[in-house]
Amino acid sequence: MPSMTSRAPAVPMKAWRLEEDHRIQRQLIWKSWPPTARWCIRLTFFQISSCVLTHLGWTVGPAYQAYNEDEMELFSIARYVLMVPLMLVTVYNLVEWCTRRNLRALVISHVCMIEFSVKISYYSLMSVGYGQAYQNQRAYDVRPIYATRFIGWAFAVPILLFMNLYPLLDQHHPLEALMRILPQQAASAAYCWACFLGCVVTDPLMGWYLNTLGCVAYVVVIADEMVLVYYSILETSQPILKGYSVIVKECVFLVYTFVWLFGNWGFATSYSCQRFYTVTDISVKSAMAALLFFYWNVSGERTASKAEVKEE
Repeated sequence: MPSMTSRAPAVPMKAWRLEEDHRIQRQLIWKSWPPTARWCIRLTFFQISSCVLTHLGWTVGPAYQAYNEDEMELFSIARYVLMVPLMLVTVYNLVEWCTRRNLRALVISHVCMIEFSVKISYYSLMSVGYGQAYQNQRAYDVRPIYATRFIGWAFAVPILLFMNLYPLLDQHHPLEALMRILPQQAASAAYCWACFLGCVVTDPLMGWYLNTLGCVAYVVVIADEMVLVYYSILETSQPILKGYSVIVKECVFLVYTFVWLFGNWGFATSYSCQRFYTVTDISVKSAMAALLFFYWNVSGERTASKAEVKEE
């Protein structure tokens, strides 16, 4: 896997936006990505192929029939708590629209609203019994694994990546930033699918293969994120604050991974795992939204001037 200090791509990020031919445009996008981003794309297709093959040729375990009242109550509380940051972000978006109309502040506030809406949607479904629980075949005990949560993560994790990394690319157009982060988003959505399927398929070899593949994809996503930070941190405004936000998010994601593995190995109960996921879902997303507010408001015009979009 390419190191973090790999040579920067020769094609500028904005070159593809200036090209009208779609075939050449796709080539320019590919060339503008560093090797780690290209590996994210390759692993995305490899994960999708493996998951489709598993669905066609392997058996998925039975649904989980028991009803855990404590977990349902936890999900119900989470959906109501998440409405608070959603309302705050919505008010901020309206105020921004009526006053400064800062493009980046509007874009990121819309992204935050989508993120919280996704969270509220899948917690609402799980709280009323639509969690689509299956028996976790990789766990040492009989415990549920919720398809609805993993489907929600497949949308929420890529959105969170944009929330976390877009501020580092504030010198670029939002579409350029999205295209640079896209390989990480694609690989992240795919590893959510692979890890869930790896936990419900009955064949242990295929199950651990998919889980391992998902973990490898996650490591490559981290590597590409490090490359992005390495080449962008000195060009952006407020680099220390933005760098710390990336570190905090990755530390939480690493703990997510270990909690998931320890739960499968029997070191944590199902309720403990669900409680950790729920608390961190609320706290991390709320913290990221609060940091985004500081990025474009606390430092005032200095930050806004550095974030000005330069249309060609």
